[in-house]
Amino acid sequence: MDREKITKFLGKLMFREIDVSDDAYGIELWKNRIFSLLSLSLVFLCGPILIYGAYLFFANGNTLLAIFEAAIFAVIVFAVTKKKMKIDTRKFLVISSIYVISIVLLVYTGPMGAGMISVIFSFVLAVSLLNKRQNKVFFVINLVIFLVLTVMLLTGFLQGLPIEMYGDFWLINAITAQIIIVVLVFLYNMIYEGLENQTREILNSRTSLALSEEKYRLLADTTADVIWVFNVDSGKFVYISPSIQDLRGYTVEEALMENFVDKLAFNSAPKLVEEISIRKQEFIAEPDTPKTYIYEIQQPCKNGEIIWVETSSRFRYNALGEIEIVSSSRSINERKKKEEQIRYIDFHDPLTGLLNRKALRQKFLDEKADKMQKSVIIINLDNFRIINDALGHQEGDDVLLDMATRIINSVGNNGLVYRYDGDEFVIIVESSDYQFVNGLALQVLKTISTQFMVAKRLFYLTASIGIGMGSEPQDLEQTVKNADTALYVAKKEKNKIVRYIPEMDQTRTREAILEKDLKIALEKSEFELHYQPIYDINSGIINHAEALLRWDHPYLGRISPVDFIPIAEKTKLIIPITDWVIGEVCKKIRQWQKAGMSDMTVSINVSLLSFENRGTELTESVSCGIREAGIEANCIKLEITESILIRDTEELVNVFNDLKQIGVKLALDDFGIGYSSFGCMKDLPLDIIKLDRSLISNMVADEREQMIAESMITIIHGLGIQVVAEGVETAEQLEFLKKFRCDFVQGYLFSRPLSSDDFVDFYFAMNKIE
Repeated sequence: MDREKITKFLGKLMFREIDVSDDAYGIELWKNRIFSLLSLSLVFLCGPILIYGAYLFFANGNTLLAIFEAAIFAVIVFAVTKKKMKIDTRKFLVISSIYVISIVLLVYTGPMGAGMISVIFSFVLAVSLLNKRQNKVFFVINLVIFLVLTVMLLTGFLQGLPIEMYGDFWLINAITAQIIIVVLVFLYNMIYEGLENQTREILNSRTSLALSEEKYRLLADTTADVIWVFNVDSGKFVYISPSIQDLRGYTVEEALMENFVDKLAFNSAPKLVEEISIRKQEFIAEPDTPKTYIYEIQQPCKNGEIIWVETSSRFRYNALGEIEIVSSSRSINERKKKEEQIRYIDFHDPLTGLLNRKALRQKFLDEKADKMQKSVIIINLDNFRIINDALGHQEGDDVLLDMATRIINSVGNNGLVYRYDGDEFVIIVESSDYQFVNGLALQVLKTISTQFMVAKRLFYLTASIGIGMGSEPQDLEQTVKNADTALYVAKKEKNKIVRYIPEMDQTRTREAILEKDLKIALEKSEFELHYQPIYDINSGIINHAEALLRWDHPYLGRISPVDFIPIAEKTKLIIPITDWVIGEVCKKIRQWQKAGMSDMTVSINVSLLSFENRGTELTESVSCGIREAGIEANCIKLEITESILIRDTEELVNVFNDLKQIGVKLALDDFGIGYSSFGCMKDLPLDIIKLDRSLISNMVADEREQMIAESMITIIHGLGIQVVAEGVETAEQLEFLKKFRCDFVQGYLFSRPLSSDDFVDFYFAMNKIE
């Protein structure tokens, strides 16, 4: 304990004189420290010597000098110990005291003592410890004292004292001492002034740097962004701002302890570490022009959540020449969520939630590097447009949503489903096994081809499906094109699955040719009508026929209606074609009447497009044809397909009533394929209903089909409507239809469609036989 007190006392004694005020810094601070050490030496080392000297003076009878030397020591002790006195004053008193002692030594020891050296030493202390003003004052006092000593020597005032021993050499020694003092003062002042200026600059720089660091640290500590510095060479974090806790939940201390890779989510780490390695080499190559790099990375939070962070980084060298990364990080989690929402909207169908066509195009790009073979199934809902137009878009959307759900449930994990177009869906299957892909397509078709209720009405949908099998030479985009080509072929027959083969490409090319040439087919008179006889079971004669359109292409030959009617409907050329057919049929009936076929009625197929928004025009077209041909209106029978009945019944009733007013007969074609019900037929002024061939084909072998056909005929007769059975090809079918009291039959049992001349011959031949 005593040792500690002594150490503390010595410390106070040595450094208590150091001025820590604003006026003391740099060189002045060191001057103060030197003075403190000098004071200690004077008190503990020189003090005993001065007291002993005073004693010697006193012993030699020189009491005045003894008192003077003791007084000088007292002044030194006073200057050293007086705390309230300014340090500059204390320094001046101590050095002045030393100077006075040096003059006393000079006078009483002469050249044999150390007086002159002491004088010079006192000036060394003066320029080392005093400021410029004090040095000037001290130098002037010194000159005055030396002048006084010189005068006193020359006048003999100092006769008998040792200083007299200088004799004639006094002036040389005095002048030399003054020159040395001047040089010392000049050199020391230059050195100290330079050091002081440099020190001032250094201190100013340090102050500015400290202020700047404080400002930026304050900014870093208060900003919402996380500021961090990472030493690439040591692999450690140098600084992380407190906002890390708001961003990731970690305290600064916890974050500093983390490994760099630990700060990154697993999927961001490898890429960023590689990126930093590359950017580091770029910085080493061009350190004078550092670049700023912006990364979007995922980072784990303390609570386990993974967040998105945007980091802006720049490389630099620190004071030790090590490479550091200075970065700022901010959360972009909300932005990423919004981007994800936008991306979802961009790549998903808003109705079904399925991936859309844009997502499929993106998959084409993503799959460029993927060598895994994928197959494609494209599904098109047959005649969906009719449902959509008839019931409205809301009900149509309900049907699409239901179909999408059915497809998704059928596919399960076996493929990825896209909504390709309005009523088209694409399935990407990661398999090149045709049996598996075809089986999946069959399952989807079976799921779609079931009855469903829309707007309290029962419907039955079918689908056409195209399959494109993946192969090594082709990419996914080509496979989709192949499946689309197969779908085109399947849609010709509907409710069918077709696998793509290369020969189908010619079909698409043929369609383009047909579409182009169909526009001028009417002008070039390339259409021709054939007539298929309809047999009257009750009378046993041929008194009805169905007009069927044929196209004789100048290069491609006879074109089937299956091939060109869909094109005509798509391009709406079906409207002028229908008007032409009506006019030609009316003319032909007039010719037949003149030839003796007075009781003939001819059926004309009318497309849905011929009814859409042109009910009055259709009636006028029929009226015009009848009037110009000069025939009775009941010789014309217009056939509409069953699918038209899903349209607004009130609108149909108005169109049908207009046609009935002019005397035209009306027939419903293809009855039984799922669109109509008996309830809606009672509201329409129908004369005839034609049963679809699908109800007739299996009737002989299937009793259930017989019961269905018989029941339908009975119900239709109950509505006061006649029945025509299509697709009759065997005598057994005819017998059953006679038994069921069907009115008319049509099919290859009697005849295929015939040209006008051949039909006339057939008519007279059949009626003559009867």
